[in-house]
Amino acid sequence: MKISWGYKITILYVGFVGLIVCMVSMAMRQKVDLVSKDYYEQELNFQDKINKTNRSNELSEPLRWELKQDALQLKFPAQFKAQKIAASVYFFRPSDSSMDKTIPLSADSSLVRNISTEKMQRGLYKIQINWNVGKEEYYNEGIIQIN
Repeated sequence: MKISWGYKITILYVGFVGLIVCMVSMAMRQKVDLVSKDYYEQELNFQDKINKTNRSNELSEPLRWELKQDALQLKFPAQFKAQKIAASVYFFRPSDSSMDKTIPLSADSSLVRNISTEKMQRGLYKIQINWNVGKEEYYNEGIIQIN
């Protein structure tokens, strides 16, 4: 029994459409996380971030951080001793935006601050630290691995 050209073309076309429908349904089920929800607003404020970073780079001693047991320890430069330092630390989890977290640190004159990481999921985080002393604003960022 011979199959005519019409049936072969129909089978090929139906197979192609089935493949496309399968690919579209798989693509629609993929989770897509943006870098941030307010991406465009952040892009407009990017020059401010550059200015803060440059100000941080000009300091005689940089902001340092170290991951201690169940805590992230921030060490602010000694030149700001006895001045009130306010900060905000944003923990950005590239693999899952539901684990992103912002922790504000109130104005205080201590140069060493500890942030508990005990309740945070293990993994890679990008930290973004916005801090200010008086009217001067600074910005630092880095990557930490919570174990």
